[in-house]
Amino acid sequence: MINKIKLENIDISLLTSVSKALSQKDFDKALKDILKIFYSFWGVEYSYIAFYDKSTKTIKIREAFGFNQSVKKILFESGKGIVGNIFKNSIPVVIKDPKSDKSFLNKTKILDKIKDETFVGVPIKSEDETIGVFCLFKSLDKHEELTRVVDIMLIVSAMIGMSYKLFGILQEEKASWEEQRQLLAQEFSDTFNIEGFIGKSETVHMLKDTIQKIARTDSTVLLLGESGVGKSLIAKAIHTLSDRKDKPFISINCAAIPETLIEAELFGYEKGAFTGATQSKKGKFELANGGTIFLDEIGELPLQSQSKLLKVIQEKEVEKLGAEKSIFVNVRVIASTNKDLASMVARGEFREDLYYRLNVIPIRVPALRERKEDIPLLVKHFLDKFNKNYKKNINIEKEAMEALINYHWPGNIRELENLIERLVVINNKDITKEDVVLATRINIEKSKTDIPNLIENTEKEAIIKALEKCGYVKSKAAKMLGFTLRQLDYRIQKYDIPVRKL
Repeated sequence: MINKIKLENIDISLLTSVSKALSQKDFDKALKDILKIFYSFWGVEYSYIAFYDKSTKTIKIREAFGFNQSVKKILFESGKGIVGNIFKNSIPVVIKDPKSDKSFLNKTKILDKIKDETFVGVPIKSEDETIGVFCLFKSLDKHEELTRVVDIMLIVSAMIGMSYKLFGILQEEKASWEEQRQLLAQEFSDTFNIEGFIGKSETVHMLKDTIQKIARTDSTVLLLGESGVGKSLIAKAIHTLSDRKDKPFISINCAAIPETLIEAELFGYEKGAFTGATQSKKGKFELANGGTIFLDEIGELPLQSQSKLLKVIQEKEVEKLGAEKSIFVNVRVIASTNKDLASMVARGEFREDLYYRLNVIPIRVPALRERKEDIPLLVKHFLDKFNKNYKKNINIEKEAMEALINYHWPGNIRELENLIERLVVINNKDITKEDVVLATRINIEKSKTDIPNLIENTEKEAIIKALEKCGYVKSKAAKMLGFTLRQLDYRIQKYDIPVRKL
């Protein structure tokens, strides 16, 4: 009785271990681990698992334990020999003394190795179809029941059969997905061969043609479009496709630099040019010499700096702050803006002569909602990127993709990228339509509440309070709010805040 209970406990542990082995992604490794488990729990020194190959109409050993690798070259025929009959008749076979059994063909040459082991072979089924065999050679002691050994093997073979089916489906889906991925990659290569900018729509085709036509020229380019549409990628693409590609590409965000520092950043300065200038510094134009300079958000450039920029573009000379001589620079200028520069010119906010100097080749970059057929490609691109970054394998359901296509994307590609990253980070399953609806609703609520309420009301109120507290000394109020004086002046004008004189 004690021995029987012990054997039952071993069997439960064996089956649990087999289940864990089959939960891994590598099916062949799972089979190899199962044979090791039978060695660990039952002392089985020789075993193998074989599957039927429809292409050759033979039964091939896929994994074996105790044999050398050449055993995988052995082919069994259905209905011939012990293995062939187990497969054909789909019933277990037990041979207590295989050495004296003439029906045992000994293709594996196992009879030279075994002593008194019993051969046990069971069919492996998937649904109602026999797909393979599971065979082992085991020494049976007086406490073991042969029926129990067969029953355990049948349970394990059923588990293998179910996993075989699942792994087959996964492999087919993986192959199908890989085929689609390659087709998409080829389609992307055929439609728009510019790194980082993905699309197959007609607008992207037109954009591609324009970029390829103007890339090798030195003409000044003005990129127009909403925030987040990929203007910086287009600028890099133009540089990469130009004859200047081996020279520097220097980017500067005109909106991110305080007004008092923007000329120093653009044109550089000499040592001692102003308090704090302890050494000379090259400006962005000098650093870009021979290459391309990208002036992002050019509409934010102060009027005073606009006149100096115009001179640099016209004369190709940079005059550093504090310098006595000008420096010749050979630079191609690409500028971008999300503002209507023509309207700014009419209001006196942007120099007309600079506008025409920049507007030599205007390129309008379309909003994402204008090229919705590109969204699946972009989603796939960002899913691949963030799955790799976060070591995940998140896919997206068809309904979820449709929801993304139907969304209006006020933040364009940047919003899409951020949304996909968020969904990959928070999910451990494939992205559903509900996930997309919730994520886009959050973005919509932000756009409805944050901008008009938080910025226009809260920020306006904060500026008024700061001005009152500082006696309407704008420099002090700007410091209190964490703004530059230029940024504060912009907001005072934007919100029409009256500035009193005390």
